[in-house]
Amino acid sequence: MDDQLLREFLAEAEDLIEALYADLALLRERRGEGRARRELVGRIFRHVHTIKGSAAAAGLESASHLAHEFETLLDAVRLGRVAVEEPVLEAFDEALGAVSADLNAAARGTHVAAPPRELAERLRRLASAGTAPAAEGDRRAVALDALPAELARTLSEYEGQRLREAVGEGARLFVVAVEFDLMTFDEQFRGLSDALNEGGEIISTLPGASAGEPDRVSFRIVYATDEARAQAVERVAPFGATLAGEGPRATDEAGATGARAVGAGGDEAGEARGPDEAHDDAAEGLLSGVDDAPRASASALTMLVRVPLEELDELISATHELFTDTVGVFDLALAGGLSRAERIELEIRAPRVRRRFFELEERLIELRMVPVRATLERAARAGQTVARAAGKEVDFEVEGGEVRLDKSLAEGVADPLLHLLRNAVGHGIESPTERAAAGKPARGRVRLEATAEGSRVSLRVTDDGRGIDPERVERSAIERGVISRDERLTEQQALRLIFRPGFSTASELSTVSGRGVGLDVVEQMVERAGGELRVWSRRGEGTTFELRLPTTLALVPSLVVHSAGHRYCVDARHVVEAGYAARADVSHAEDGGGPPAVRWRGELLPLVRLRALLAQDSAGDGAQEVGEKIPLVISRVGGRESGEEGGSAERRAAVVVDGWDGHSEVLVRGLGRHGTRWRGVSGATELRDGTVALMIDLPRLLEAEL
Repeated sequence: MDDQLLREFLAEAEDLIEALYADLALLRERRGEGRARRELVGRIFRHVHTIKGSAAAAGLESASHLAHEFETLLDAVRLGRVAVEEPVLEAFDEALGAVSADLNAAARGTHVAAPPRELAERLRRLASAGTAPAAEGDRRAVALDALPAELARTLSEYEGQRLREAVGEGARLFVVAVEFDLMTFDEQFRGLSDALNEGGEIISTLPGASAGEPDRVSFRIVYATDEARAQAVERVAPFGATLAGEGPRATDEAGATGARAVGAGGDEAGEARGPDEAHDDAAEGLLSGVDDAPRASASALTMLVRVPLEELDELISATHELFTDTVGVFDLALAGGLSRAERIELEIRAPRVRRRFFELEERLIELRMVPVRATLERAARAGQTVARAAGKEVDFEVEGGEVRLDKSLAEGVADPLLHLLRNAVGHGIESPTERAAAGKPARGRVRLEATAEGSRVSLRVTDDGRGIDPERVERSAIERGVISRDERLTEQQALRLIFRPGFSTASELSTVSGRGVGLDVVEQMVERAGGELRVWSRRGEGTTFELRLPTTLALVPSLVVHSAGHRYCVDARHVVEAGYAARADVSHAEDGGGPPAVRWRGELLPLVRLRALLAQDSAGDGAQEVGEKIPLVISRVGGRESGEEGGSAERRAAVVVDGWDGHSEVLVRGLGRHGTRWRGVSGATELRDGTVALMIDLPRLLEAEL
C-alpha cells in the first residue's frame, strides 16, 4: 500500500477507534438492556471487522492479527456463548488499546511490535471458554416452534440467537408478510424496516417471488416487539403489510441487550441479510463509523484534517466574494481623481475587505482545530484502567470538551495528560480505608477541565486526594542535598521541586503524599509543545496540575503598546481600560508610602512600569506625556488559582507604558518550544506595517512581579 492510501486508512481508522471507545463505554453501562446491548455488540463487531481487513490490506499484520482475536471474542458474545461480564469488558478495553497503539506506531513510522501474546491468548481463552446457558436450547426450540417450518429452517445461527434472546426478554413474535413493486422495492422496504425498528427488532428477512407476478417481490419478516398486536398492525398497515400469527411470550428473563435486527454483522458466517444491510455493507469500508464516531482523536493517527464539503463550498464562495471586493477597492484606489461619491464608496468598502480577510483567516484557522473532548476522554479511560488495577473507586469528570486545540498540539499533550491521570490515581487518591479515616467518600474524584482564553488553552487535572505536603517535600530535598538546611522555600517553590528528575519524598511512592515519578518527563513534554506546567495543592484536600498551552494560530483582539522603542501586543481581554493618570495621583516608595501606587477611579492600584517587566533600559521615561499625565494600562493580574474551588477576587494593577497605537485584531502564531525561553511571551504577530511584535501575557508578568 502506498503512503497516500496508508494515510487515508489511518485517518479512517482514527474515526473507528474513537467510535469503538465510545461504544465500549456504552456497553459497560448497558450490559443487561437486551436489544440495546445487541445493537452495540453488532456495531462494535462491524467496526473491528473493518479495522481487521483494512489493516491486513495495509500490511499492518500486528494490528490485523489482534483485531482478528478481538473479533472472535465479539462473535462469541453475539452468539450468546460468552456473557458480557467484567473480565470480557476489560479484555475488550485492552484489545482496543493495543490495536490503537499499533496504528499509532504505524502513523509515526516507528517499529510495530508483535501483538502482546498474553493478550491474544486471553482473548482466545475467553472466546472458547464460554458456554451457552442451560436453558438456551429449550428456549430456542420454543421460539422456533412458533415459526412456520420453512422460516425456521432459514434462520442463521446469529438470527437464532437473537430470536432466543428476544423471546427470553418477553417479546411477542410476528411474521410480517408484504409485497412490493420490483422497481421500487428497495425504498419501500427501507421505509418498512425503519418503522419496524422503531417499535421492535427485525430478526430475519426471507425474500421471495410473488406467484404469477414477475414484477413484484415478496418478503416475510420475523419480527419481535413488546407492542401489542393492534399496535404492530397499525405500524405495518401503511406499507400494505399483514401480520401472521403471534408467538408465545417467555415468562423468564434473559439478561441480555440488543442489536439491529436485519443483518447485524455475521457476513463471514453466511448470515441472512436484508436489502438495506446489503447496501450498507457494500459501503462499510468507506463509511463505517463516520456517523457514530466523534470527529477528533486525542492521539491522532495522522495529521490529516477532515473538512465537510459544505464548509469547503462556503469557503470557496467567501474567497470569491473577497476577491471581487478586493479588486473593486484596488480599481477605485488606482483610478485617481476620485469623485466625492467614489471616495465615500472606497471608505466603506476598504474596512469591509479588511473584516472579510480576518473572517477568512479565522475560518481557515478553525480547520486546524479539533475539540479536546477526545483527548480528555481518552485520558479518563486510562485513569479508569489504573484505578481498577489499583483497587480504587474513582469517578472521572470531563468538562470543557468543546474547547478547540490545534490538532498537532492535541497530539503533543495527549501523553502528558495520561501521565498526570495515572499519577493522580496512583499517588493522589487514597485507598478506600484511608479516605474513610479522613472523613471522605469512599469514591475518589478526578476532574479534567479545559478552558480557552485568547491565545492560550488551559488543561487541568484535579483530584480530591491526599494532596502534596510541602514540608515533607522540603525535608526530602534537604536529605537529598537538593537544597541546603539554611535555605527556606515558599510553598510554591517547594511544590516545584517535584518536577526535579527522579525526585520523591520516600521509597514507598504509592503510599505517601509526595509525588515525583515521571513528572520531570511531563514538564519536558509540555515545554516542547511551548507550554508550561503548574501545580497547586492543599494537604488532605487534593492537587491540581495545569497545562497552559499556546495555540498554534489564533486571531486575538489586542491593544498595541510601546515600550523602549518596541511595540508589543496585549490581549484586549486582559485589559480593563487604558488612559492617563495625573502625576499627582502617583505615590512612590521613596515617599515613605510603600511600593509605587496610583489612585485610579478612587482605588489605589499597584504601579509597575512595562520597561521593568520586560527588563528593558529604564533610562529616560519615554512615556508620551500629555501635560502632567502618564499613559497607563489597567490590567488584570494573574488569574483564578486552579486549586481553589471558589476562585478569588480579581486583582488589578496599573502599568506605565510609553504609549499605544490602539486596538487591533492580530493573527498570533505560537513559538513552540522556543516560547518557553521567554516568560510571559505567548506568541508573535506581524503588524500591518510588517513589523514583528511579541504577544505578551501581561497578567502573568504582573503576577510574578507583585
